[in-house]
Amino acid sequence: MEKNRIIAQNFFALNDFSKLENGNYGVKGLLTILDDEQSNLNGYVYHSGCYDAFCNMYYAKNNKSIPLDLLHNVTDISHLAGKVTEFTSAGNEVRIVAEVSKSAVLFNNIVGLIEDGVLQGFSDMSFVTDYDLDHKTNLLHVKECQIFSVALVQNPAVVKSTLEALNATKFNFEKKKEPKKSIFFGL
Repeated sequence: MEKNRIIAQNFFALNDFSKLENGNYGVKGLLTILDDEQSNLNGYVYHSGCYDAFCNMYYAKNNKSIPLDLLHNVTDISHLAGKVTEFTSAGNEVRIVAEVSKSAVLFNNIVGLIEDGVLQGFSDMSFVTDYDLDHKTNLLHVKECQIFSVALVQNPAVVKSTLEALNATKFNFEKKKEPKKSIFFGL
C-alpha cells in the first residue's frame, strides 16, 4: 500500500538577528535535532538525510532559495518576508540562516517583533514523502521530506537553541559518519 504524502510543520528557535550591509535583516536558528525522540515537541523525529535529496535536487541544483514567510501564511504578498540563505545539515543538527527582505511589505513590523522577542523562532513546512508512524510512542519518524517554506513564528518546538553569530549563503550537507561537508553556493 502506498503511503499518503503529509504536511509537517517543525518549529525551531531564532538564535541571532542583525541588520545586514544590504539593508536586509539577518536571522539564524536551529531547525531540528536529528534522530532524537525528545527534542521536537510536535511529535516528529527527523532522521539524518531527510532534507538532503530534495534540497539538492530542487533548491541547490536550480539556484533557488527557500522562501521565508510570516506565521505560515503563504497565500498573500504581505506575508512574504524574505529567503533562506544558508541551510546546514551536519552531525545531528540542521541549522538555517535567513534574510528578512528590506522590501517585505511588513519589514518594520517583522523586525520590531523579532527585536521585542515576540517572533522567537522559525518553522519549516514540508511535504513528508517517506515516514513511519510509531503507534506505541505516537511519534512520526520523518525519513524524507520536501521543504517548501520556512516561517517566522512565535513558538519554537525545538527549545534547546542558544545565541550565535551569523553570515554566509550556502547549502551544507554532512553525513553522520563522514568527516567533511558538502557546500553548495549561489542561492
